[in-house]
Amino acid sequence: MEYIKGKYIYQNMKEILDPKHTALLIVDMQNGLASLEGYTARQGDISVAHQQSIIPSIKRLLDTARRTGVRVVHIRVVSEENMAFSSPASLYAGKKMVHFGAYWGHPGKEVRASNRTIMIDGSWESEIVDELTPTPEEFIVRKYTNTAFINTPMNQVLRSNHVESVVVTGTTTAGCVLATSFDALWNDYYTVVANDAVADCFPERHQAGMALLGEKFDMPSSLEIVGIWEESPHHPNGN
Repeated sequence: MEYIKGKYIYQNMKEILDPKHTALLIVDMQNGLASLEGYTARQGDISVAHQQSIIPSIKRLLDTARRTGVRVVHIRVVSEENMAFSSPASLYAGKKMVHFGAYWGHPGKEVRASNRTIMIDGSWESEIVDELTPTPEEFIVRKYTNTAFINTPMNQVLRSNHVESVVVTGTTTAGCVLATSFDALWNDYYTVVANDAVADCFPERHQAGMALLGEKFDMPSSLEIVGIWEESPHHPNGN
């Protein structure tokens, strides 16, 4: 830890990711967005293979977090049938996303990227995938836009549990993962992105998102993060 102008600053991953002040954020790993039977997968030429491929990495982090005392926050994007939480500006942006596929190199495919009428709270589509089912002790934060920090209790959950650092995982790399990661930083949390635990439907979007994330955040692998948590002196089996 370094002392600069009256402030103590963590200097390495072991300090930043100490389980006593770290939370694991799992972004939008829901049936409609990550399941083989979900809405996104049913679009035909939009694949959720990448989302499926990161489930073992997220599960590795989740299992270790539960053993080492790292707080866990599951983030669910939800909508209301009457679009009560959708502003005119966000609805306008959603219209532009109809052409999302063509923009990212998938011409001729109208990607109905707005899930406002799909991810209805309480529906199967909106529920977290079975492999990552929350325990009663874990936090669930509902959001209505890309970031988990706007119009949600996220800050209250983290601050009241003495969280200083977050590990971001989930989907999509260039969408909700990107927005949540930057907002975590802007809300003064040390932010780490697990490089093998984030996914996107389109390789081009994933690569673009990873490039942007890599400019600002440390991006260790899930195995590296697990190693730090397991070796922490605050873990019962740590050194």
